[in-house]
Amino acid sequence: MRKHKPRFHWIFGLVCCLVMGGIGMAADMPNEPGEANLIHEDVNIITGLYIREYSLKGDEIVDYKTARQIIFYENNKFWNTVVETEEWPLFYWFDQNRDGMFDQYVDQRVEGKREYIILYLPVSEN
Repeated sequence: MRKHKPRFHWIFGLVCCLVMGGIGMAADMPNEPGEANLIHEDVNIITGLYIREYSLKGDEIVDYKTARQIIFYENNKFWNTVVETEEWPLFYWFDQNRDGMFDQYVDQRVEGKREYIILYLPVSEN
């Protein structure tokens, strides 16, 4: 008889969840830098994102990016676009090796809490 099979599947599923949950966590990703490290910012009304690019070392090489969702926007009297955004970024990009290859993270709850920021892995269409 196979009495251990259901328990094996349960244990295997639990181990997979723990392993997969730990992969891609934002534990090694630094906190969002301050204004002193800001290199470029872009308000994109079409995508609904306010994107900020940073240089963590302050040497003008972009190695960290964030994208906040735009809640409201308007043009002021000087025709500049003024936006209101979510407090925390929806997306983070981090180039740990500074080689131009960014890892993308998504904050599942947009709360800025590390436990909800995970590696973004798009679904393949194949």
